[in-house]
Amino acid sequence: MRISDRAFDDIVGDEVTDRATYERQYRRPTWPGEESGATVGIGYDLGQTARSTIEADWRGRVPDDMLAAMVAVAGRTGQDGKDATAAIRHLVDVPWETAIAVHRDCVVPRWEATVRNALPNCDALHPHCFGALVSLTFNRGASFGRDGDRYTEMRAIKAAMAQRDFAAVPALIRAMKRIWKGKGLDGLLTRRDREAKLFEDGLAAQAAPAPKTPPIGGVS
Repeated sequence: MRISDRAFDDIVGDEVTDRATYERQYRRPTWPGEESGATVGIGYDLGQTARSTIEADWRGRVPDDMLAAMVAVAGRTGQDGKDATAAIRHLVDVPWETAIAVHRDCVVPRWEATVRNALPNCDALHPHCFGALVSLTFNRGASFGRDGDRYTEMRAIKAAMAQRDFAAVPALIRAMKRIWKGKGLDGLLTRRDREAKLFEDGLAAQAAPAPKTPPIGGVS
C-alpha cells in the first residue's frame, strides 16, 4: 500500500465512520441504493465485483459457507442487488479485523493501480497526495477522461497531473463540490474538503527541507 496511513484511515472513515459504527451497522451486508449490490466490509460491493476477485480476496479470511453466499450475489445490482442483500444478510457477518485486512491488502492496492493507470506522474506524489487521489477515485471512479460538465474538474486534474502542476489539484477537488451543493449530500462536500487538505499537506511535507543530521559527537 503506497498511500499514507492517514489517507487509508480517511477512506475507511468515509465508508463506515469508525469501528463502533461498523460493528453496529455494517458487519452484515447492506444495500447502499441505486446501482449498488450487496455491500460488505469497507464498502466492498459484491454486486460490482467479479466472482473470481471475491474468491481471491476473501478465501481463507471467512468461512467457506459465508464465502459461497458472497460469491453467489456477484453481478446482482440495482433492485436485484437489494433482493440479493436481503437473501444473504443472515449468512454473512464480517468482523472488523477481517474487513480492514481485505481493504488494506486487496482493495486499496487495486485502486492504487487504477489511479496510476488513469493519471500520469503519480509516482512523483507524496503518499498523502496520492492517497487523496485514491480516495477521490474510490468515490467517483476513474472518470478523469469522461465527457460532460459533471467531470470538468476530473479532466482538469488529469491535465494538471500531466503538466506536473500538482499545486492546482486541491482547488480542483474543492471546485467539484458544486455538483452536490444543496442536494443533502454534505458528507461528499466534507470528503472533498478533506481530500483537498490531505493533498495540500502532502505538498507541504514534500516541500519541507529535510532535517539536518547533527554532527558526530555534537561538534559543529
